[in-house]
Amino acid sequence: MEYKNIMVSTKDFVTTIVLNRPPMNSVNLGIREELFNAVNEIETSRETRAVIITGAGEKGFSAGMDVSDIANITKGPDGNQIMNAIANSTKPFIAAINGHALGGGCETALACHFRLMTDNPKAMIGLPEINLGITPGWGGIHRMPRVVGKSRALDIILFSKRLSAQEALAVGLVDKVVPAADLMKEAEAFATALAKRPPLAVAAVLSGMNTGLEKGIEEGLRKDSEWAPKIISSKDAMEGMTAFLEKREPLFKGE
Repeated sequence: MEYKNIMVSTKDFVTTIVLNRPPMNSVNLGIREELFNAVNEIETSRETRAVIITGAGEKGFSAGMDVSDIANITKGPDGNQIMNAIANSTKPFIAAINGHALGGGCETALACHFRLMTDNPKAMIGLPEINLGITPGWGGIHRMPRVVGKSRALDIILFSKRLSAQEALAVGLVDKVVPAADLMKEAEAFATALAKRPPLAVAAVLSGMNTGLEKGIEEGLRKDSEWAPKIISSKDAMEGMTAFLEKREPLFKGE
């Protein structure tokens, strides 16, 4: 598919999605449609084992919804559909937060499984919607407390706090703060390491953990049980055990 509002590239089983509406990469109908399509295509692609989402330029990862595009708000996939597709993916998603991640931009990062953020002192992350008399509408109300805890999430959301990279790291909102010049290199190295892990086992862990967190441990255990026969009988399991016995690095194929 040809994209106009995002850029998508794949190398060595790592797919990089760049939100391409600089300087702030605000989300319009075009980004919503293209990002939703890209995430769904990635989910079934054997060429992708890990995904990086970042923004074009250095100023913004994403400033969230483009208010100038409000006339199109009811068209195309809504933000929750997109965030759920990312959060529920069986491929690990890494947010490489290269600038401001506010509102829907923060919610996009929260939907990802991992978050790396630039050390640029001007870059801020948060959910400031209440300043406008509205609430975070793309899952931030629910994903923020899962990441930083209930009271911190309430403090961040109710007071519309914008956190620096170091403040976000201190509360666990991001996993690592990286020098701006090294952000993509770090994200790519991490994604490449993830891509070398056994794809079926990674998918099983992501699927089971997500189900358990969202629906309770009993449902999570049931999901684990569904995956178990497929994992045990896989070629990757045989490769992992053979490589262990032969004292070499395994080469997993997702089979």
